[in-house]
Amino acid sequence: MSGDNKESARATGTRGLPHRYLTPLIVCGGLCFAPQALAIDAAVKGVKGATATNVVNFLAGVTLEGDAPAERYEDEIIRRTQEALQAFGYYDAQITLSYPEKGLLGGDDVVVTVDAGEPVTIETLELRLDGDAARDKVMKKVLADADLEEGDVLRHSRYDSLKSTLTSLSLERGYFDTSFSQQRIEVRPWLHSARIYLVMQSGQRYRFGDITYLNSQIELDRVKAMQPFETGDYYEAGKLTQFNQRLSEAGWFRSAAIKPQLNPGAELKTTSPDSEIKTPYAEAQGYEGSWLADVERTEIERAEVEGAEGEQTGDESRRADAASRSDSTVSAAQATVNADDADSAVAGTTEAAGNDTPVLTGDALEAAVKTANGPIIPVDISLIPADRHKFETGIGYATDVGPRLQFSWEMPWVNRYGHSLTNSLFLSSPEQTFEGEYRMPLEDPLKDSYVLEYGMSNTDDEDTESLETTVRFTREWKFDNGWTQRVFFGSTYEDYTQADESGAVLLLYPGVSWNRTRTRPKTFPMWGDRQQLTFEYGDQMWGSDVTFLRSQFNTNWIRSIGDNHRFVARMGVGHVDTDNFDDMPPSMRFFTGGDNSVRGYSYETLAPEDDDGDLEGGSSLLTSSLEYDYRLTGDWWGATFYDAGNAFNGWDALELKTAAGMGIRWISPVGPIRLDIAHPFDDDDNDYRIHFSIGPEF
Repeated sequence: MSGDNKESARATGTRGLPHRYLTPLIVCGGLCFAPQALAIDAAVKGVKGATATNVVNFLAGVTLEGDAPAERYEDEIIRRTQEALQAFGYYDAQITLSYPEKGLLGGDDVVVTVDAGEPVTIETLELRLDGDAARDKVMKKVLADADLEEGDVLRHSRYDSLKSTLTSLSLERGYFDTSFSQQRIEVRPWLHSARIYLVMQSGQRYRFGDITYLNSQIELDRVKAMQPFETGDYYEAGKLTQFNQRLSEAGWFRSAAIKPQLNPGAELKTTSPDSEIKTPYAEAQGYEGSWLADVERTEIERAEVEGAEGEQTGDESRRADAASRSDSTVSAAQATVNADDADSAVAGTTEAAGNDTPVLTGDALEAAVKTANGPIIPVDISLIPADRHKFETGIGYATDVGPRLQFSWEMPWVNRYGHSLTNSLFLSSPEQTFEGEYRMPLEDPLKDSYVLEYGMSNTDDEDTESLETTVRFTREWKFDNGWTQRVFFGSTYEDYTQADESGAVLLLYPGVSWNRTRTRPKTFPMWGDRQQLTFEYGDQMWGSDVTFLRSQFNTNWIRSIGDNHRFVARMGVGHVDTDNFDDMPPSMRFFTGGDNSVRGYSYETLAPEDDDGDLEGGSSLLTSSLEYDYRLTGDWWGATFYDAGNAFNGWDALELKTAAGMGIRWISPVGPIRLDIAHPFDDDDNDYRIHFSIGPEF
């Protein structure tokens, strides 16, 4: 560049810069010098609480352009302030504005001083439901619980909330023709009074119509057993949600789409009691599932088997009779039944057109009348079967057992009856276990089932060597309160060496157990508890090598105060009552110590010992623990704990080992990770022990 050009570039400032530098400079300059729009900063005097907050929120919508003074927006400020005050019933407020000078640190753009005056109160209140909703207890309760009373100060938000609740609830409960014949608030500011009119016309409540299933690989009777509604029941969106959840819990389907088909113009198959139109009852809703239809099918099949001959074959005769009945008509007056009293309808016979054969049973009539009294919504349920096989692997580590590997194979559905199969393999240095479960659901698939359990376990830990095989057949009930009851008969064969004792034993024992687990949330519960109680009894009378009664109870509790304080407590009690304890295998004896029992001691090293110091196992068990967790930051928690427990022979030999320590908890993406350092108070050989584990408490 020549000298003249250099001077020219200096004089113009940017003329000599490349174009790639000019564009950013121009944009930045434009942003710097463009007028800024800022929300107004207001202070409110004269009113407090929610009223003052509402004024501030309304004024936040006013923006000041550039350096424009707030005075320029005075009319807008007053208008918005009035609207904010009217929402709380103040229609006669006096508003004064002042504009303080800003200091070096800035300040309020405007100070709004309010003399609220006398509020408007509700003089007349008319809240009413017309139509089927007027007899709906749930809808009526919404009106009864409305926070609106004559004499109250007018709050527009309460009116809006009630209207919104009625609208959404009417859709949830099947009032799809809902409208408001009156929906207004009349305010008389000069009288400080208001009149509220809210009248909802619900029309007729819809009922569930035909329910159609698509693509189910499971027998429909099994699927329908989980269905919380039937054709003719009043529509409730909550029941559809409940059914969807049950289908998911069953594990048979990868997805389930439940689609109500809202079609207000659909013609009903049955006759309205107020109509003179006549409809063949063989076409009535519910007829195909009625007793009459079953009788017809049974007689047709019987005639075919017997090979009845005559002017018509048995098959033709039955079809002719069915056709005759289908052609028969009965007036609406002969079939009128109050839908509300349908449950008390008596199954009987109705003669039609001189035919003495019943044309409709009570069950079919009940279904027909239900759908006759209101519009219906057919429901389509589209199902996608779950994958036939599922495989899962996992790797973990705990100081109790060291590295561990898990492999599981699951068949969510084995056949069309909904049976399922689960197999799991656990591998660690001291113990290798294979477990399996074959589940056979009964009439209520989610609550009642038979379960065949089987497993093998090989243990080589401390002073225990054992090869165990167990088979157990169980009847299981799940109750609505969350408890699960299991009655079972089990058999265990175990070849073992415990300390200096060796043997092989076969145990045959019936038993019963109850358990319940509740947590929220599941990953790292802030609230939860688990209880488990089990009794097992073996007797030589039915071939068991040992007569015994074994009982065990475990309970865990998690409670929290606020979001940062968490308490965990647990206790375990067990006992074996037998005259031949030396013949009991290691799996039926008690040991404790380790990550999930008494920290500070190695895994299952607390138990009675023989003269050589080898562990024998105890006939009784008692453990307890109390832990306090405090949130340090985010997903990190600190913990302090105190544990006590032991296994012993008889309660008169009770001697608890104790330990205390501190730890860290991290809620990781793969689950809670726990690291504890515990000091045992009754172990002279160790000052502390580190415990590490991954996974929830229970």
